[in-house]
Formats: sequence, C-alpha cells, structure tokens
Amino acid sequence: MKGQRLNAPLSLSTLGWKNPDMQAIYDKLATKVTMKRKIFTVVVTMIAIGCGAIATPTDSDPKPAFSHPIALGLDDKPAFSAPPPDFKTQKEGTPRGTLEMIEYESKSVGTKRRMQVYLPPGYSKNIKYPVLWLLHGIGGDETEWQRIANVNVLMDNLIAEKKAVPMIVVMPNGRARKNDRAEGDLYAAAPAFAAFERDLFEDAIPAIDKRFSTRADREYRALAGLSMGGGQTLNFGLSHLDVFASLGAFSAAPNTKAPETLVADPAAATKQLRYFLLTCGNKDGLINVSQGMHSYLKQARIPHTWHVDDHGHDAAHWSASLYYFAQHIFPQEKVTAAVLSKKTLRSAFSGVFSLGVALNTSQVSGQNVVEGDLAARQFSSITPENDMKWQSIHPQLDRFDFKRADYYVDFARKHDMQVVGHTLIWHSQTPSWVFQGENGVPATRELLLGRMRDHIRAVMGRYKGKVKGWDVVNEALSDGGPDILRDTPWKRIIGEDFLDQAFRFAKEADPGAELYYNDYGLENDRKRANCVKMLQGLLARGVPIDGVGTQSHFALNYPPIGSIEKTITDLASLGLKVMVTELDIDVLPVRGAVGIADIGRHEQGDDSTDPYVGKFPEEMQMKLAKRYADIFEIYLRQKKWVTRVTFWGLDDGQTWLNNFPIQGRTNHPLLFDRALKPKPAFDAVLEKAGSNGKPENPQVPSVRP
Repeated sequence: MKGQRLNAPLSLSTLGWKNPDMQAIYDKLATKVTMKRKIFTVVVTMIAIGCGAIATPTDSDPKPAFSHPIALGLDDKPAFSAPPPDFKTQKEGTPRGTLEMIEYESKSVGTKRRMQVYLPPGYSKNIKYPVLWLLHGIGGDETEWQRIANVNVLMDNLIAEKKAVPMIVVMPNGRARKNDRAEGDLYAAAPAFAAFERDLFEDAIPAIDKRFSTRADREYRALAGLSMGGGQTLNFGLSHLDVFASLGAFSAAPNTKAPETLVADPAAATKQLRYFLLTCGNKDGLINVSQGMHSYLKQARIPHTWHVDDHGHDAAHWSASLYYFAQHIFPQEKVTAAVLSKKTLRSAFSGVFSLGVALNTSQVSGQNVVEGDLAARQFSSITPENDMKWQSIHPQLDRFDFKRADYYVDFARKHDMQVVGHTLIWHSQTPSWVFQGENGVPATRELLLGRMRDHIRAVMGRYKGKVKGWDVVNEALSDGGPDILRDTPWKRIIGEDFLDQAFRFAKEADPGAELYYNDYGLENDRKRANCVKMLQGLLARGVPIDGVGTQSHFALNYPPIGSIEKTITDLASLGLKVMVTELDIDVLPVRGAVGIADIGRHEQGDDSTDPYVGKFPEEMQMKLAKRYADIFEIYLRQKKWVTRVTFWGLDDGQTWLNNFPIQGRTNHPLLFDRALKPKPAFDAVLEKAGSNGKPENPQVPSVRP
C-alpha cells in the first residue's frame, strides 16, 4: 500500500457519523491525501468522531486510542431534561442580537486572525457584559459553533425567556497558526490547538476587552468547547482559573491532559470554580475521556455537573450542552438584578433586627467585587470570619497586622453597615507564644494578663467608634463533664476570672462598644444552664457585658424548634441582648454528636457522608427552606430580644462546613448557592419577614460614596 492513492469512496455513516460537514472533509482528504494506511485510518477516525484530536504523542506520555468500547457506569445518566424542540429556532417577536466577524492582531501567531462575536439584544457600551468563549473542534473554525448550534438564535431565546443573562459570546479560531483553515492533514494541525493557549490569553481576550464593553472579573468569564475544544477548555481553563470561573467541556477529546495534572490542588480548584459542566453522549466512543475526568473530580470532591445523554459525538449533543451551560453561568447578574430590587433581606428586616453575614478578605477588599456587592445589598452588618482573630491581627509579640481588618471597617463605612469584631479572647487560633514565657515555659498569670490587656487595648483602640460590638470571649464553656468552663490555657494560667478581666479591659479600651459573650451548642439543656449560671456570675460581680451570642450551627433535624426558642428566652431573661451570631444549617450526615461545633473536632468520611457533590436535589432544597422558615418564625416572634441574626458565610462555596467535621465535602447550608443564586431558602426567609413582624415602611439603607 506504500505510496498508493486512497480514493475508494467511504460513507462515514457506516461509522455512525451522519454529519454532512465531516463527510465533506473526508471526501476532500480521500481524493487529495496520499499516506500510509495507518495514518489515513487515524485521520478518518478523527473525522468520524467529529472534532476529536490528541496532542502529539510521546514515548513518555502515550495517548489512548481515539475511540474505546463504550462502558457506562451508574453515574452516566442525564443531569438535565432534553431541551425544547425549538430551543434554537427563531421565534417571532423575540428581540434579536447581532453577529459580527472581527479581526484582531495576533502577536503570538504573527498575523491578523478572525473571531465571530455575538452581541445580545440591546447591546450598549454603557453596560458591562459577561463573556462566554466557545472553542470548536479539529475540523472546525470560528464559524463552526454558529453553523451547528445557531448560537445567536439559541442565545436570543434564552435571554428573552430570562433563562440566561445578556452576554457576549466569542467564537475564536482555536488553530493558532498563520494558515488556520481546516484543510490538509488535520492531525498535523493538532499542535496549533495547543499553541492557541498563548494567543487566547495574550491577544484574543485583550482584543475583545478593548473593542467591546466587557466585565474583566473572572466571575464574568466562562470558557466552553466541543471535542477538541472541550479538551482545550479543560487544559486552558483549569490552569487559568484566575481568568475563568466557569468551564464547560462537551465530549472532550483525548487532547485532554491527565486530570491529576490539570487539578493538582483540588481545594484551590473547588474554591475558584463557580460552575463546571462535563457532558458526553452515551453513544460517543470518546466517553472514556470525560468519564475519567468525572471520576477524578468526584474522588477529589470538586463540585461539577456530569451529564450523559442519548447522543453520539454530534451537533445535537453540543447544541444541547450549550443550552444547559449558558443558563448556569454568570448568575451574579441575576442576583444583581434581584438585590437592586426591594426584595432584599436588608430591607425586609429593617427595623426588626440587624441581618449580618460573615465575610472573608477578598469580599471586602475589592478583590471579589461581585460577592462584596451582594453582601452589601443583602445585609446590614458584617463579621470578619477570621481576619480579626488573634493569629491574624497579632501574629507575633511585637507585631500587629491590621491591613486585612481595616478592609472590613472601610467596607462597612462605604456601605453604611455595622462591624462586629470577632473575636478578642479564644483558646483557638491564638498563637502559642501568647501562653509562653521565656525559654518556652508557661506564662505566669501576670504575664498573660498583661498580654491580654495590651492586645485588647491595641485592637479595640484602633477601631474605637468604628466597631459596634465585640465578641470579647468566645467558646469558654465546656461541652461535658463537671466543670462549667472549658479547660484552656486562659483558664489554667489566669484562672476562672479570665472572663471578668477580658470584659473589664474591653470596657476600658472602648467604653462605647457593645461587649458580648459568644458560644455554640446553647440549645443543649446542660450547656445552656451553665451559660446562664456563668453570665449571672458576671453580672453579679459588676462585669460590663451587654449581650450574648448563640452561634446557631444547626442541622436539618437538630436542635428541636422548642430548644431554639427556649435558648433565646432563657438568655433574654438575664436582661442581656441576644444575638444569633453564626447561623448555618448543615445538610450532610455526620458520624459524631450533632451540635458540637468545636473547631478541633474531626471525623472520617466516605461517599455516604457527601451525597450532594454534583447537585443539591429539589427535595433537599425544600427541606432546607422549611427549616429556615421555621427558625425565622421564632426569631421574629422573639424580635423584642433578638437584636441581630448573622449568617456564617455568604454562599455555599465559602462555608466552613465544606471542611467540618469532615474535610473536602460539598455542603449547602446557606441562602445563596455556589453560583451566588438565591436558593428556595432565601425566598422562604423573605416570605417569613413579609408575614411576621415586617415594619410597615422598611427603608433600604443608602450607600455612601
């Protein structure tokens, strides 16, 4: 066969491929390309799989065959219902966007290149738009997505139906070479697809941002691709999560790098990914590539959606995948529209009690504008989750670091919010040097009291008049045994009066600030009784204390509603303000005692303790919503005593419960999901505010410049 022209006709439909465009490419190759049978088979196979390709193989990194026998597993099932039949059919009366073919100067390739761009209906330079990038397969170019999916019509329909937000869609040419046409030896062009990474980040993205009105934040950029482009999406996107927050790989081809290479740090990827969609057809011979990625992501507990439908490696699958993907990215735009309306937690509870949220540095420093804006619109007070704790603000004996804590004060001033300082004295997250004297021996009572006083004076003094109240002492009560107080270095070295001393030092440092005691598990009868006894002692001794915080780390079925209400009334009977300081609702199973929020608690888990990695089921959403509604009914009934309710985290992606008491799980305990979309629980809380205790004319606080 060496040197023989292969011109025998072949119908690709015999291989299960019915795409006329791919047949045309094959016919062209069959008449013009002379090659060994083996190489020809490779090319034909690549055409038959649609747009699949692999990077040039090496001896140290052998690649699998292009197509494998299909073996489906239990996870290989649809995550979505089929799109409606007319999802990419133009509908009368639907506002239409526009398509433009633009050129840009590619310095990395050394020539001008083309991209097709969809602009949404009513595009305006006065509005900043999110951007979705769509990558094609090995047989395609910048026109392929439009040809197979009718992208402009599909997007017009989604936007008109309010299933997707207005966005710019960019369809570049992923073959980064001077002759970027899909012609000749397609396999030989595979390295140009890898080279596109540089062109994308150095030339294409800057060109779009310069020419159109785009949002530059990573939360406003998404990347998706079909087949070869799906592999590019995984290779480029997972290594550039600082640029793209949402990824979609549809029938990813074998050019995909090994999952453990792409996701070397699962914890970091989990934190950065907003939405991650993997799809493939159950008749696709390349499904093993996506199955391998899904398996690794599941094992690494990285949230993603895995969708397998009844298609092959074809346009129907890719069009449907785009339809699903476009509805789940850029939800912050929907949230922004919602929070700018009067339907906010902040306005609903204005005049009833303060609604607060615990935040992290990125949300108040301007690094994460979207989350910061959501927090400012929805809540009236903020608590630093970690940045005012001793180890963060006073890491060394002679060094304070106020940079991160300052962000919270500045953010609150700008958005007319209150700051709650958390926390001054705690046995955890306090450096070991605090409790040591010279040569590492335990500190004396006098030395430790001096350090306590100096720390409180320095921290409270800096924020005097700027922080409404402080959790002066955190979690001093024991969870069991005969002693009321927990065995901590504070108690061992100073004695049980360390609480008295801390509150007195705090009062001296800022006489105008409210001073609180804060603890978890007060719904437990024993611990609540001990808390009341401890607080009675403080009050009897004239210790300055204004309020008590019940953290309220709850579960779906614990504690009983009656215990929650009794906790509030028992604490209020002391004449102290009562605050709910760290509210969340754990929806995952645990193996230890429920209600023990000791940060030192650790448990081992398996798949049975992490059942909602891919999707939080509707049934569970409703259970969470009802639980929140029942709890807020109590808070509203006791609004005379409850002065603040603070959620411990803004959204499910940020919650500490993803790693407590079992590391690396996917929890769903808050009102906003990982994409910042309001959950049914959000609506349930708003509805409860409207029917119980809402003031007649709630006012939306103004935002200071």
